[in-house]
Parts: sequence; C-alpha cells; structure tokens
Amino acid sequence: MKINFADNKLTGSIKAPASKSIYHRELIVRFLCGDRDNLDVLPGDNDDVQATKACLRALRDAKDGDEVILPCNESGSTLRFMIPVASAFLLREGAKVASKLIFTTKGRLCDRPLGELADAMAPHGININKNMEDRTILVDGTMTSGTYTIDGSVSSQYISGLIMALPLFVSESRIDVTGGIKSVHYIELTENSLRKYGCGIKRVEDTYLPEAGGYKTAPQGEFQVEGDWSNGAFLLCLKEFTGVEVTNLNMESAQGDKAIVEFLQAVKDSNGGEVTFDCADIPDIAPYMAVLAAFRTSKTTLTSTGRLRIKESDRSKAVCEQLAAIGVKTQENEDSIVIYNYENTAPSDIILESYHDHRMAMCAVLIAAALKTSITIDEIDCMNKSFPELRELCIKELCS
Repeated sequence: MKINFADNKLTGSIKAPASKSIYHRELIVRFLCGDRDNLDVLPGDNDDVQATKACLRALRDAKDGDEVILPCNESGSTLRFMIPVASAFLLREGAKVASKLIFTTKGRLCDRPLGELADAMAPHGININKNMEDRTILVDGTMTSGTYTIDGSVSSQYISGLIMALPLFVSESRIDVTGGIKSVHYIELTENSLRKYGCGIKRVEDTYLPEAGGYKTAPQGEFQVEGDWSNGAFLLCLKEFTGVEVTNLNMESAQGDKAIVEFLQAVKDSNGGEVTFDCADIPDIAPYMAVLAAFRTSKTTLTSTGRLRIKESDRSKAVCEQLAAIGVKTQENEDSIVIYNYENTAPSDIILESYHDHRMAMCAVLIAAALKTSITIDEIDCMNKSFPELRELCIKELCS
C-alpha cells in the first residue's frame, strides 16, 4: 500500500480522537459504580477501547462458578487494568463468583511483562499464570484486601489497575510502590477518574490509599471524553509537515503526552541545533518525536527510551530501522536513542514496515509527509488499535 504525499497537500482540520487513556479508566470506574449500560461499541471506538468494553460485558454477564473469558485483543491497558479489577469484582473474598478468569490475547500481548503485578497479587490470594501454547493468561484464587506492595518501575498500569480494584473491598487497603514510578501522569488520570465519580483516593509519597467501599452511586447518562494527547502528538507532528490544523486538544489536560508541546518548543528554540529530551513518562510518543527530530534538528537525544522495546513492537529498534531506510543515521543505546539530521539520502522507492504496530504505521505516514513523497507500507489496519479515523483518512486521501 502506498501513502502518497507527493501530489497531495493535506489541509483542513483533523480532530484528535477521544483520549484512549481516559476512556479506559472512565469505562471501568463507571462500571464499578453501577453503570452497566454504556458498553456497546460506538462509531469511532478503537480496538483497545472495544477490548475494555468486551471485558466489562464479560464481568456483567458472569454467572456463579463460570470460567469467565475476557478478550483483551492486543490492549496492554485492558489486560493490566482488568486483571486486578476483574479479580476484585469476581474473585474477592466474600463475593466470589467466577471459578477462573481467562484473558485471551493477540499479537505480542502475552509476551509483555506481568511479573510485578503477579508478585503483588500472589500474597493476596491471586495466581496469575501464562499459557504460552494458546496465548492466554489464567487467573484464579480468592482476592483479599490489605497492603499491596508493587514495583512501579515497569508499568504504571499495574498501579492504576489496583487503584481501581481496591475500593471494591469493605476493609481498608493500600498500595505501596517501590522502585520508583514510571509514567506518573497516567496514575494521576486514574485518580482523577475516581474523584470524578465520587470515590476518594489519597496519595502519601509512594503510597496510594483508595477509599474502602468507595463505589456507591451509579452515574447517569453517557459521558464525554477529552481529546487524546497521544494521537494528538502525532497530529501536531504531522502539522509540522502539512497544512493541517488540529482540534479537540485540551491545553489544561493532565495527560502526560501533552509534553509534545514542550518538545516542539524545544525543537523550535534549538534553531536546527541539538536537543535532549527525557521520554520516561511519554514512551508512546517518542517514535513521532524521533521522526520529527530527523528533519528539524542536527542531533536529538531521546533519553529513558528502554521501555519502547516492550510495546506492540520493539519501537526503539523499529523507528531506527524506519529512519535508516531513508538514510537517517541513528544510534540506539540501552536507554536512549540519538537521531541525526536527514541529509537528502532517501531512495526513490521507499519501503517501510509497520511491524503490525499502530504507532509505527503512523511514523511511516510522518516520514512520507516530511519527505513530500510516496512510501510503500505493508499495512495500515493496525491503526484501528488507537486511531481508526486516521486509517480512514489515509485510505480516502493518501493511499494509491
């Protein structure tokens, strides 16, 4: 499939889709508050949000003694949130319903880490085991309240899942985080979702204290979700190379990926020179930043990029390979990526791989826009994971 910017001047406004991060959280919190009605798939729902809705429908429809199947597709957020949430909802002491939870996966999801979450939940009666033959995660046991100690250096999603799960217990529980906290802004989004629906949560240094029995009142009606800064970051990078305008982004948002604004300003201030930027809390948008850097700076160093390797693809390697395909020199280190300036070295026939990863497919689009040329990419259906509207735009306006 060709993405063609050679004779296409993309203009007009593009609306950032609803924030996937907030959508996941509010769906779960509203469900736990008693809202069982807003779980139908809506136009524009990406694959990851559909996975969370499917898992919540499975919780809603579970019967006593069932083995409950929770289809996570390729959504890491869904899996990491729903393991503690579903365990507390269906397996907690005094309210056990299911005999076992079976989380189904696709792609690389079953390979991605869960060890820290398993270690935190094991002392509280929950067993988490991977079955690599059929790529499922099996969860059983009886979940108890108390103090959950978890290493926060791998994923904030474990902590967010526990924060949403523990208010289901009548007795007080807490989460003690060791090893530092990655992507703390995402945990703040979880806290905001709980508070929005009247469930208290306190943080004292690295300890989280969800309110016991905090889910009391069912919210009424549908809900609106603010625009997504992860996909907004892609759109703002695209704006740098095209005539598009970007709408539906809240400048007061608590989403960590709003840091793209700070990065774009740093690039502008460099006047084509060198930039160094910490990606510890914004791994999802680092690939877009790398592409932009190749065309706007002499040298950019993105630090704290090690976690890119455990996403839907090895994004650290993937973005370096994509840039290498157009002649951009990069240096991939253990926890950083160095990107040097593009020197008009792209071949006439550019072929890029998506790695079946929505963010890498979008990087390919950015590269085509930056070069104002056409590129061949193996597939763009993976964009449905987070931004189906972009896939439709590419098919309608850019594909040949």
